[in-house]
Amino acid sequence: MTLEELLHEPPARLDALPISLLANLQTQAQSHLAQASQIVAILHGVFSRRYAAGLNTTGTHRRIDGDYEIRIEVPKNVAWDQAKLAAAIETIRGWGENPADYIDTKLSVSETSYKAWPPAIRDLFTPARTVKPGKKKFEVALAQKEAA
Repeated sequence: MTLEELLHEPPARLDALPISLLANLQTQAQSHLAQASQIVAILHGVFSRRYAAGLNTTGTHRRIDGDYEIRIEVPKNVAWDQAKLAAAIETIRGWGENPADYIDTKLSVSETSYKAWPPAIRDLFTPARTVKPGKKKFEVALAQKEAA
């Protein structure tokens, strides 16, 4: 079975394939994915050099090349200086205002720190902690056979 054929097979047929074939298909797919990612990066570089050189303003820009219109989106990536925000919050408090009316606050805890805390501190935070499983990853390899 090829990767192209895989696209057209029903799930029940795919579920019945031998692991050796699934492992081979996975290896091929990962190779194609890596190659496709590299190709996309190369093309992005070509488009950047050709149509967006020197373009630093955010928003949507358009370029015409023959019969084609190239739409370039330059996203706005905003970063806030945390120390300056903290100072601004204290200033707002000093004015008698509620900083929550002006700023959203998201508290987070490093999982590494949480695991290293003393039990009493950890127990205090545990009710606020929710663990959700992430996306499953599969790695398939031939099992090592033990020597007899």
